[in-house]
Amino acid sequence: MARRYPLRMEARALGAVQIILTMFHYALGFLCASLFLGEEDIKSTGHIPVLLTLGYIVWSSPFFLLSGSMAVSAQKKPTRYKLTSAIVMSIFSACFSACGSIILCIACFSYAAKMEDYVWSQLAGGMLLQYLLFSSVTELIVVSIILSWIVRALRHPEPKTESYTLSESSVPS
Repeated sequence: MARRYPLRMEARALGAVQIILTMFHYALGFLCASLFLGEEDIKSTGHIPVLLTLGYIVWSSPFFLLSGSMAVSAQKKPTRYKLTSAIVMSIFSACFSACGSIILCIACFSYAAKMEDYVWSQLAGGMLLQYLLFSSVTELIVVSIILSWIVRALRHPEPKTESYTLSESSVPS
């Protein structure tokens, strides 16, 4: 019989939050692509090229989605294999969101400093970059919480007896 690891019930909810953040992130990326690539006068987001920003959005979204899906799957039936897979995908997701937060932070500050007039497309572009930065930072926070819960579940000692009560198998908060 495979050993089951006690993972907090909230891990499923945070996995769902990651999936929703992925959809939000991808939708904002689509809006950025239509705005930044549709305007002829916008060639960069400050010191960061538009293609780097859009490339981050396109390449990070699958990792965020897989990380959230693995967290939900690991919480349903927490085996060592699923928890390890969730850790690996969460680490990739954390790396992407940390790099993306740096890229988007530089883009936000340099793009805002580059604006000269109050043109709606530039204001909308700045706002979209800030929302993307917010979603990347939120993803990083959610991933770090899930990682800490998974590591705590893997370190939980195996019960000594075959039959145990619910209070013995639960993880302290």
